[in-house]
Amino acid sequence: MPETPTIDRVKAVIRTSLKLPAAAALDDEMPLVGGEYDLDSLDILLIITSIEKEFGIKVEDKKVGRAAFATVRTLTEFVRAQQEPPGVSAA
Repeated sequence: MPETPTIDRVKAVIRTSLKLPAAAALDDEMPLVGGEYDLDSLDILLIITSIEKEFGIKVEDKKVGRAAFATVRTLTEFVRAQQEPPGVSAA
């Protein structure tokens, strides 16, 4: 069974965390902070906790910033970067 793409898993986490219906449209470039769903600090904390569980990663407070939550795509890129072993960077 092929692995679900990371961006689809991130969207699923967002939908679950915000209690959105499965049919809710989440465009890759949709702004998260200041956008249609305008995430607040509690929403962000819930999403980070859910991402940690979903992807088996630990997100350090100092690594996550407002830029990671700019869009669905930037959040996905942030998650991918957290999954890489230390010292390895995406090309």
